[in-house]
Amino acid sequence: MIELQKHKSIFINIILLIAINIIASNLYFRLDLTEEKKYSLNDATKEILNSIDDIIYVKVYLNGDLPAGFIRLKNSCQETLDEFRNHNTLLEYQFIDPNYGNNLENRKNIYKELSENGLHPTNLEIKANNSNSEQIIFPGAIIYYKGRSQSLNLLQNQIGTNPEKVLNNSVESIEYELTNAIHKLITNYKPKIAFLDGHNELDELETADITHSLGLVKGSLSEYFKIDRIDIKEYELDENNSLSLSNQIKRLLQYKALIIAKPTKAFTEVDKFLIDQYIMNGGKTMWFLDGVAMDMDSLKGDAPFSMAVPLDLNLTDLLFKYGVRVNYDLVMDFQADQIPIIVGYQGNVPQQQLLPWFYHPIIIPKNKQSIVKNLDGIKSAFVSTLDTVKATGIKKIPLLFSSPYSKIVRAPHRVSLSILEKEPNIEQFNAGEKPIAYLLEGEFQSAFQNRIAPNNESLKPKLTSPSNKMIVFGDGDIIKNHVSSSRNAFPLGYNKFSKSQFNGNKQLIVNALNYLITENENLINIRAKEVNLRLLNKSEIKNNRLKWQLINTLSPLAIITLIIVIFSLVRKRQYR
Repeated sequence: MIELQKHKSIFINIILLIAINIIASNLYFRLDLTEEKKYSLNDATKEILNSIDDIIYVKVYLNGDLPAGFIRLKNSCQETLDEFRNHNTLLEYQFIDPNYGNNLENRKNIYKELSENGLHPTNLEIKANNSNSEQIIFPGAIIYYKGRSQSLNLLQNQIGTNPEKVLNNSVESIEYELTNAIHKLITNYKPKIAFLDGHNELDELETADITHSLGLVKGSLSEYFKIDRIDIKEYELDENNSLSLSNQIKRLLQYKALIIAKPTKAFTEVDKFLIDQYIMNGGKTMWFLDGVAMDMDSLKGDAPFSMAVPLDLNLTDLLFKYGVRVNYDLVMDFQADQIPIIVGYQGNVPQQQLLPWFYHPIIIPKNKQSIVKNLDGIKSAFVSTLDTVKATGIKKIPLLFSSPYSKIVRAPHRVSLSILEKEPNIEQFNAGEKPIAYLLEGEFQSAFQNRIAPNNESLKPKLTSPSNKMIVFGDGDIIKNHVSSSRNAFPLGYNKFSKSQFNGNKQLIVNALNYLITENENLINIRAKEVNLRLLNKSEIKNNRLKWQLINTLSPLAIITLIIVIFSLVRKRQYR
């Protein structure tokens, strides 16, 4: 009888195991038990993956003999691609070592091809057997779909950030970078946006890089949007052959967003009314505004200094109603870009040295908001601070700040290169972090409440917007690429003197517009994912290395021994 019960129990267990295996093979599920849900895909990612209807092939150039940090980056990329493939089996991928099995000539050709495709090289120093060697890697990927390709860089370079943090930020960004590249490949529809003209704003050449990418740093607005320019002062005549404000508002509303890039002439009341009604009807706006009239050309020649004076664009009342004010001041920042200064002569030849120019802050975003999270340094020039003012129902989110070592000077202010002749006193740079960019969200109130439309037109203005967004920057140069005297444009964020490239400018503007425009908002929100950096305590490792080695080696053996002892005691008691 006991023997029969024993065989019956074994038979039932076998049946249960078979049943569980059959169910498990047909029922697919995954549990993400990580704190930050690192193995869970964003809804926007799933939606984009669902849109793939043909084979999409990903070549990742991150393989071979890599340091531990890059192995982690590779593993995270592979895990993310596995999650993608689990969601859509049309995705295939391959990891490639461009250095493997190639002679020097072949490697040079491969490096050139990868660079031309927009992948950025990274030079690694490998230490082994008391010797050092260098290795070039291209931590990026190229995605192929229906005869088209899209490149992406996995390593998110960030000025002033330690390498471990850079790699962690890169791991955080993997899902976004891959999803963003796939989105650009499979999406045919592009929302329309426009640069506003009519107030001496930046011209097409001065915005050439942000619109169509001049250099190796890809990711321009044209990859996401159809870009146009509209002069607010040029009207289409109505059926009565006269100017019509309502028709002009309709012209503006064909664009999802307007970019107002560094105007230097005042806006008329008609201009302001048109922009206000564009916003009241749901149009998104991005303002790049200078609070002070000043540029480097003013310091050329024999003049010992130039006066930075307030720049009145007649926008104060309009922006005030929306909840923000651009101040008539300048930020001087210890964290600054460099310019060449003559420090002496050798014979008749001037000797130049690159020195930090405090009026050109390099902005390092620290905010976790998805627009600016993990961005590289942002190049700016003659920046003004912003203040918020009371605006009912408007949420005001600061995006960018000066560094803690800043100094605020009010206009009018004398700007002179002579300040570089002596060592600066850092104690004077004690203003702390000052906001220089704000995201505003909510239902905006019209600045034309209780006012009739300009030109006595019978148009009744709309007084409240639907839920809307705008971004205001206290610097017009953030979006401006340098143009030489021979009318050659340089990449945005490029310093022609130090040959340094700040990628944050372009990333910032693209992210901001994707956030503002509803169709792309979910895409940019993927950037909000966080992967916590859990580093080992280096001092603890150094001081107690032997202790932790013994614990890590002996504790598993002790646990196994304990389990064996307990199991043996249970068996003895069972058969006693």
